[in-house]
Amino acid sequence: MLSKTLFVFRFINWRVKMSKINNSYEYYQSNQGLLSMLNKNKGGNALINQIVSNNDLKYQQKMEAMGVGNGSGQSKYKNVDKAATNLLDALEKLGDEDLYTAENGEELDKSTIIKKVSNFVTAYNSTITNLGSCGGSLNTSFKTEFEATFKEKAESFEKLGITMNKDNKLAIDGEKLNAASIDDIKELFGKESSYVSNLAASASSINTIIGKALAMSSSNYNAKGLSLF
Repeated sequence: MLSKTLFVFRFINWRVKMSKINNSYEYYQSNQGLLSMLNKNKGGNALINQIVSNNDLKYQQKMEAMGVGNGSGQSKYKNVDKAATNLLDALEKLGDEDLYTAENGEELDKSTIIKKVSNFVTAYNSTITNLGSCGGSLNTSFKTEFEATFKEKAESFEKLGITMNKDNKLAIDGEKLNAASIDDIKELFGKESSYVSNLAASASSINTIIGKALAMSSSNYNAKGLSLF
């Protein structure tokens, strides 16, 4: 029994060292997935069951240290969760194929496209602002992801007159955006866009991490965390 437990600890440590896990939720899920695989029977190895419980507790404590889990800190995390949801909505609307398709015999309404791009920038900047209010590793991790994702497509954004300021927020040159081609806008924001795919993945991770942490701090959470699954 002891050798099996030591193997679990060593294997988890190896995964942490070898993986490029960039946030605590992925670390938490990685550990729980491995432990569940090794201990499928709920009445199995008592030591592994204890490790599972400890993993839940450590995740909860980490989130509480970031401000999630106490009355004074929850509101700002709910705000960033809402901002990330609005960002996903803005991305989804820009990816709608109908947005770039004119009715038969009619000219495409570019003003609608421009408005949705502006809405995206507003939602993006709101997410950055709310991440900043949270601070800590949540802010650092996702701001870095957002910045890296933007820089990969910096030239495409430049064509639309969209730049990133030092505070990581986006700014629009209205004249340049209005003069940009619809094809360039669709290339960056259409449903096949790698930028949209990558940014949406980050925004979804924000929702998942905060949702998990807030659930752990609710009355439904028990000492072992088992009621969450």
